[in-house]
Amino acid sequence: MKPQLKPSRVWIYALLVIFFTPILLSDISGQGITGSNQISKENIYNARIKQFNEFVDRFNYKTDFNGNPIDSAFKKKMPREKLINSLFDLKDTRTIQNSPDFKSTFVDLKSAFVKKVISGNLQIDKLSPGIIAEARSRVIYNGKPYTIKIFLNQERVGKSSIKWVIADVSGDVLNFLKSDTAFVRFIPPSSNETDFINLKRALEDTEYLQYYGAADYIPDQMTVFFYLVNSKQMKYEYVEEVYYHILDIPGWCIKVKDFNREELNSGWLIYDLSSNNLNQKDYIKSLKN
Repeated sequence: MKPQLKPSRVWIYALLVIFFTPILLSDISGQGITGSNQISKENIYNARIKQFNEFVDRFNYKTDFNGNPIDSAFKKKMPREKLINSLFDLKDTRTIQNSPDFKSTFVDLKSAFVKKVISGNLQIDKLSPGIIAEARSRVIYNGKPYTIKIFLNQERVGKSSIKWVIADVSGDVLNFLKSDTAFVRFIPPSSNETDFINLKRALEDTEYLQYYGAADYIPDQMTVFFYLVNSKQMKYEYVEEVYYHILDIPGWCIKVKDFNREELNSGWLIYDLSSNNLNQKDYIKSLKN
């Protein structure tokens, strides 16, 4: 027979459960313990970062897990350092010591980042042009599906309005001009003496047109994309996945995406972190390489 608890012990045990459960849940959400079979769906729902703006509010230490303004009681249980650490993907194998992918350099980088944010009380501006959205999208071209990257950032309109604009586009399907490995495509220097009759030959060489442009010409994939969609040669279908690159913290780039899983550590989380000193335009160019 199993030993029976005395009534007095039962009451003590019940009181301990009632007292420590809220603290435990708070600690779990901060440390990323993800045993969904032990945690209610309500707690998982509250802890999950359901929208990107909610991620920014938690990063800025403005709202708690219920979306309420952070008060002194929450600050006592969940200091900002602990909350920011909970915004990382805690299943990232680079941060798990027993994993073959563990990287102490990344752990140190992450610690240095958190320390800088806390010491400087640094914030992310929701309306910042330094927030770059990367919308990986499906398109159909010549009857075949392709994935392209559309980079968007926020642009101010007047004093108080803002809109998202397409900053650039990238995709192999947009690189349809071939490379001239033989370097034989050029307009001869004496062409002016023949009223540039060679222009007809050059412009009929449609697969290599960029080699007849100036040395500093760079094919503009966004213009190509707009043209193909406008001429109905390319059909845009839908967004497959969204990634955010945040350049608001000086010297850093925060990369955020949605982790759709039934755990406390879920929703919009930091999946990567790197040092960065590029401005917005140059950073987008680096993503296209």
